Amino acid sequence: MRVAVIDDESIFRMQLKMMVEKLSKAKGIHITVDEFAGGQQFIDVLTEKRYDIVFMDIFMPEMDGIETAKVLRRRTERTFLVFLTASDGHYPDAFSLHAFDYVTKPFNIERIDQVLTEILEHTPLDTAFIKVSVSGRDERVLLKNIVSVTTDGHYLEINKDDKTIRRARLTSGEFMELTGGDKRFVMINRGIIINMDFLEKIDGTEACLADGTTFPVSTRKVPDLMQIIEEYRYNNQ
Repeated sequence: MRVAVIDDESIFRMQLKMMVEKLSKAKGIHITVDEFAGGQQFIDVLTEKRYDIVFMDIFMPEMDGIETAKVLRRRTERTFLVFLTASDGHYPDAFSLHAFDYVTKPFNIERIDQVLTEILEHTPLDTAFIKVSVSGRDERVLLKNIVSVTTDGHYLEINKDDKTIRRARLTSGEFMELTGGDKRFVMINRGIIINMDFLEKIDGTEACLADGTTFPVSTRKVPDLMQIIEEYRYNNQ
């Protein structure tokens, strides 16, 4: 799950990011939080990233939260939009933009917990998994937690978002079959599979992932890969 925090005041961005990250650990849910100091900065990345939840300050210089939200809504209706403000004067505008909630400043972790809990109740959790044999016993690995898969001899190393690794005696083809053709997984090079939900960007011939790892992309695959990424993100906005 990806969350955007948009506020021109850094103290509120920092506080909210820390709260969301703390709550994500407590709830056992992987959440990536990106910060933006203004509406235009956020809009500029929407062609490359999609967000499940957006916390948006209403009163910002240049491009305020209402105008930013209008652009967001022209791109997608699926994002949960939560407005942040010190006053309640914009309720009509907020809810005309299908805002999920409205949080007044200063906020606390209990209020943010309430918002996240209610959003999760409206969002079916991704429970798809594969079953792999690890050290002689079967283990379920949720697909949403797999960041990348790399070949190591006759084994695959399944790299998870909690930094742990599961080694399984599988081929890349067998792994893709086990996922049931899940569209988020794509092979970017021989023996290297990534989960596009964790892809930050393609930089030349390198795939940069949210956990800080980078992998080489086959030069001949770059044009096709860019098309696959664009289609996946468009279909999952």
